[in-house]
Amino acid sequence: MSMQTDVKSGSAAAGATTTIFAGPTRIKGIAVNYASGGTVVLNDGTGGTAMFSFTGPAAIGSVYILVPGEGIKCNTNVSAVCGAGTTAVVFYG
Repeated sequence: MSMQTDVKSGSAAAGATTTIFAGPTRIKGIAVNYASGGTVVLNDGTGGTAMFSFTGPAAIGSVYILVPGEGIKCNTNVSAVCGAGTTAVVFYG
């Protein structure tokens, strides 16, 4: 089986909304570093439909989430909303 497409990454800053990729793509994975109860929401379009949501437990930590199959399809763009003290790296392609 051959690779579907190149996988790239984009970083999302704490306490901000960041456009990870400005165009249609698929979310392949997410690495999250969070403070107690930190949140990350990935949207299809800035302020658009929530495609993925993560809330950390009541402790500081980090997690990597591999999205199975072909990934989560975003038709407009990938926008990440990170809570205070939470950052994310989104892998897409």
